[in-house]
Amino acid sequence: MPRILFPVTGLVTGLLALALVVSFSGWQQTQTALDEEKLAVALLTEQTEAQQLTIGELEEQFSAIDTRLASLAELEIQVMGLVGLEIPEEPNETEPQAEPDWSSDGERTRLLSSGELGSAESMQLLTGQASVVSRSDTTTARERWQPPTVDVERLEVLLEDRKTAMGQLMDNVEEQLAYLDAQPNLWPAQGRLTSGFGTRRSPTNRRRTEFHSGIDIAAPSGTRIVAAGSGRVIYAGYRGGYGNKVIISHGYGYTSVYAHNRRNLVSVGDRVEKGEVIAQMGRTGRATGTHVHFEIHVNGTPVNPASVLK
Repeated sequence: MPRILFPVTGLVTGLLALALVVSFSGWQQTQTALDEEKLAVALLTEQTEAQQLTIGELEEQFSAIDTRLASLAELEIQVMGLVGLEIPEEPNETEPQAEPDWSSDGERTRLLSSGELGSAESMQLLTGQASVVSRSDTTTARERWQPPTVDVERLEVLLEDRKTAMGQLMDNVEEQLAYLDAQPNLWPAQGRLTSGFGTRRSPTNRRRTEFHSGIDIAAPSGTRIVAAGSGRVIYAGYRGGYGNKVIISHGYGYTSVYAHNRRNLVSVGDRVEKGEVIAQMGRTGRATGTHVHFEIHVNGTPVNPASVLK
């Protein structure tokens, strides 16, 4: 009996040893796979943190750009209001808005330039992540993650469009300021309005009427007469019933006339600024008292100065 038991015991021991070797080998493979997965997860975590940091920096940068664009748009409206340019109407927020077509380049550019989106939405639009499709929970984080790609070209187009718009606005503002400066809307003298524009009884012959092509402002002799608008003197001299007379061409179809002056203080060809003294009040020519006869012509036709003066 002892001789038979020994081989059986050795066989069992061998099988146990073989099982231990196989089990250890499986455990080692499993451990290696777990270590590799831990390393992959750590690497993915590191990459994700780095990408989140990058996305945060991009959001901050775009938020700053978005704020600057909004400030520029507000400044445009303020400037346009100051100089009297027409301000575009704001869209009616009470009307239902159609869902934007994120896939359209034109719609994306319009939304970015319109200021309708917040900085986060704008960031999503620029990074191409405005629309995210839900995926299966079985999809790994590595497969779901997509690196953000900022559409630099679209951002450059947007900024260039804003730059062009600002340049055009500056041109419009300069032109409007030049027009406002030239428009003869400043009262030429301080005094009392003694005669208006239109048909009146003749001051030298009360039996007849005449057309009065301007207004009369009376004040003491020597009172300063100023240019109603910026322009160039095209006449300065004595002319019949007008006496000493100055005519200024302002451009934009405007000319202004100042008559019965005691003394003209400008010469033909002089460039005068709005509010600059050009003459002294008097009663030269056909005048019954000291005053300045003031006319405004638009494209050669006299108009009522009251419609232009402020």
